[in-house]
Amino acid sequence: MRWNANLAESLAHCHSLEMGGWHFRCVECHLSTGTYTTGHTCTWHSHNQYQIEVPVSGAFEFYSTDAVSGKATLRPGEAILIPWKHAHRFKCVKTGAMIGISLELIPTPESIRQNGWMITSFQKTNSAEVKLRAYDLLHSGLMEEDTSFSARINASLLFLLLAAIVRKTMPLSVNEPANVQNRAVEARGREIIGKIVKLLDDNLGADISLGQISKEIALSSRQIHRLFVRHVGKSLHDYLLERRLEEARKLIGTRNSELQIKEIAFACGFNSLSYFCTAFKRFYGVTPSSLLLPTVALKSGTTFRLFSTQEEALAAGSSASINAFKTQEEIFGPDSPDRTRKLPEDRRGSSPRPIHRPKSAV
Repeated sequence: MRWNANLAESLAHCHSLEMGGWHFRCVECHLSTGTYTTGHTCTWHSHNQYQIEVPVSGAFEFYSTDAVSGKATLRPGEAILIPWKHAHRFKCVKTGAMIGISLELIPTPESIRQNGWMITSFQKTNSAEVKLRAYDLLHSGLMEEDTSFSARINASLLFLLLAAIVRKTMPLSVNEPANVQNRAVEARGREIIGKIVKLLDDNLGADISLGQISKEIALSSRQIHRLFVRHVGKSLHDYLLERRLEEARKLIGTRNSELQIKEIAFACGFNSLSYFCTAFKRFYGVTPSSLLLPTVALKSGTTFRLFSTQEEALAAGSSASINAFKTQEEIFGPDSPDRTRKLPEDRRGSSPRPIHRPKSAV
């Protein structure tokens, strides 16, 4: 539908949302199939991004597998923030439509320190501003005129809607584990990852090896890998590549020549323009130079998992909870860091100026 296509073209121009240490990138915004009819039900599923749902008409009920979230009813003027990997489903109780927005949280030392990756329940907000911003975005996205400003106008309205929602729901309070040792382990893990993220962000354009990080943090490569996946949700290699690509994407928006794109690639840590262009297109679905066009649609970065039954969704949630509270030895290893243990090799290949990882048999 036209609205979805127009908003897809706007994502390339939507600024990252940075506030209070939180750094979000909008990876999708859509109206799904359009209007939902009364009684329509979406089965149990979860997303690998934070999901925001904003009704523009009708009414919807959202259900969660955990007792804290329970059930939430949404009407125009209200919005719900759903945590990543949080199993849920919804039902349309009155014919209407919803704007769905997917946000990727790019970790920063501040957000990790605030336990940003352990939000476990629905967060609902309502205000006249949310209703106004949603209607403005809906109207703008449906406009027929196609000008060089359309995508940027839609991006600005999307940003204002996100700002109205996020500042009411972030940072979020978190239910701390009851066990004192678990709290200490989690706090230590976040502190270590915060240091690593800052080290990487300060050296995006430089060569930095895993050995340097291991020496700086005083943990083995395997221990660092486990912590990174636990608190960031992706490998250190993937995080660094995505941060470099995201930084390049923001800089390209202010440039207007191929030569400058090459300079940006090198400044962001890539020593091969061809690799940079290949990685950029794989990640965003378009070439770097396409961002210089007035309208360009980035590839959706959203992923989700469907569950056949509520029991399966509950089992997935229970498994995630169990993994969240590993013992100190399971997370950090023995008191003496084992520097001979090696990080599993990334099967998708390495990037220029990579985190130099020791080779190992997989």
